[in-house]
This record gives sequence, C-alpha cells and structure tokens, in this order.
Amino acid sequence: MVKEIVHILIEFTIWFIIIGTLLTWIPPRSRNTTVWKIIDLTEKFLRPIRSFVPPIGGIDISPIVAIIVLQIIDSIIRRL
Repeated sequence: MVKEIVHILIEFTIWFIIIGTLLTWIPPRSRNTTVWKIIDLTEKFLRPIRSFVPPIGGIDISPIVAIIVLQIIDSIIRRL
C-alpha cells in the first residue's frame, strides 16, 4: 500500500518536472498565473540540484538528473 502511494507521488513529481520544464519555453508575456506557479514550484525543487550539477554547455540538465534520481529511488522502494 505504501509502496504504491510513494510510486504515485514519484510519478506525479516526474511529470510535474517535465511539464514545468516545458513551460519555461513559453515566452514570459504569454504566461498566466498558473504557469508561473508551476514554474516556481519546479524551480524550488530543481534549485538544490543545480548547486551540485552546473549547466553543461549552457544547457541545464538538472531536470534530467532529478528524474533519474527519482526513478532510482522508485525502483529501490518497489524492490523492498
């Protein structure tokens, strides 16, 4: 039961990161309040990762690192 809930939360977080990252491609003038809130929450989650993983060639890879770490945590929890 707990494994399933944690799995759902991790999947939700992964999709939230993906959506938040894609929303950053929208020009700032076109963003509404909901888009700004999603981007802000995503940034709060990714900011600590950026302190360990700097951009490579000007490309921010922190969303990829976050998703990989979440998937590793999910696989470990599901094996318990």
